[in-house]
Amino acid sequence: MIANLLSTTNNPTTPRQSVCRLKAEKARRALQRSFRAFFHAYRPTPRYCYGRHTWALIDELARTTAALEAGRSRYLCVCMPFRHGKSDIASRRYPVWHLLRNPDHELIVASYNHQLATEMSFEARRCFQRAGRIYGLDVESGRASVDAWRIAGRRGALYAAGLGGTITGRGAHVLIIDDYLKNREEAESPLIRDKLWDSFTCDLMTRLAPVHAVVIVANRWHIDDLVGRIRRRNDPDSEAYDADFPRFEHVTFPACDADGRWLFPERFGESWYRQLRASLGRYAWNAQAQQDPQPRSGNLLRVDRVQIAAAPPDGLAWRWGWDIAATEKQRVKDDPDYTVGVKSALDGGRLYIAEVVRGRWGTLRRNEVIRQIALRDGPSTPHTIEAVGVGVDTFRTLRAELRPHGISVRKFIPTGDKVARASALEPLFELGHVIITRASWNAPYLDELAAFPAGRHDDQVDATLISAYEALHAPAGLRVSR
Repeated sequence: MIANLLSTTNNPTTPRQSVCRLKAEKARRALQRSFRAFFHAYRPTPRYCYGRHTWALIDELARTTAALEAGRSRYLCVCMPFRHGKSDIASRRYPVWHLLRNPDHELIVASYNHQLATEMSFEARRCFQRAGRIYGLDVESGRASVDAWRIAGRRGALYAAGLGGTITGRGAHVLIIDDYLKNREEAESPLIRDKLWDSFTCDLMTRLAPVHAVVIVANRWHIDDLVGRIRRRNDPDSEAYDADFPRFEHVTFPACDADGRWLFPERFGESWYRQLRASLGRYAWNAQAQQDPQPRSGNLLRVDRVQIAAAPPDGLAWRWGWDIAATEKQRVKDDPDYTVGVKSALDGGRLYIAEVVRGRWGTLRRNEVIRQIALRDGPSTPHTIEAVGVGVDTFRTLRAELRPHGISVRKFIPTGDKVARASALEPLFELGHVIITRASWNAPYLDELAAFPAGRHDDQVDATLISAYEALHAPAGLRVSR
């Protein structure tokens, strides 16, 4: 609207046109002066929903630009739950507003992969092409790719980068890191977290101008994630404290505050938050919703909420999952692993476990145990076997032997972190939606699950997840083959 007013009143010939011209000029200056006004004028959608955290983040970013323009560097971490609009504000609109005020500045927008960063850069470029006309600015036609676009006739630019990717040759007056971890599997991997830290400290932080700003907007995943490591560098009581490390300011928005208020009732009702808390489980809720991740302890799976029943309901679709112990390990360990089979069914959001068998068997005995159980239960009950190490031969042998009987034998290959995979079971235990059949195996089964991931054995945890994988929609970290 402002652009239209300016274009139609470049040469005002009537008092009315002069007034319109003055109003448009006043609005133009207001948009450049206030990020609040700019964001409202160029909101991502016409019916964009605002919350108290929306305005707070906008104001923090405006203060960041003010500090930079005053010659002061600033370091800021803002953490809030997913789907609460942080990327709309920090990565899709803030770079545009900052460049309108500082068209000779360079910005880097980084995320967990290059694709997401370029998508946010694309939205920022499109907004700049609309808003820039009002200020006589445009994107340079020959330097307008979505991952690196420049301002025509000025030195300003925006670069998109995936963490761990190439960023050499780029510079930044403002570095924005938006969502640095992709999923739970990455968050639980020490290797991924180390690579992320190296990318942050050795790549991105080396691209900063003498006076600069670093803005991290994130959804927390792990106590040792990027924000967690920054906090320890800034904490004098931590062994990782470094007095020379940049001092970050931290702003945190939990999904539910100390007074029991939900963060974004303008968009999400109370039932949405409560369902989210139930589906995430306590560990993930503390991290991703409350932005207060806690260390893993031996109670990932709430066995105190497991129900024990005399018998399961009729008509359930049962399946067996088998975690195969390596025979070589059995000969050298003081407390060797078990081969474990778990028979489970998922129905109505509840996980039923009818039977658990385990033993320290040699190859022939192990295969015979599985074969006899398969023949007993018949074709209606498929079996899934971990096809890693000695499990490969077990899978091939039993598949060939049981196929003539019409019994399905499938395989899976685990990838990634074991704790991340087991997190798929956590909400079921948290809600008390796990029901086991009363039997002699109950106590050792529940004891092992209660100790996970700190216990000596996790074979029964693995077998439970293998058994339930298909009903859980193949959680991250499992590759399944029939």
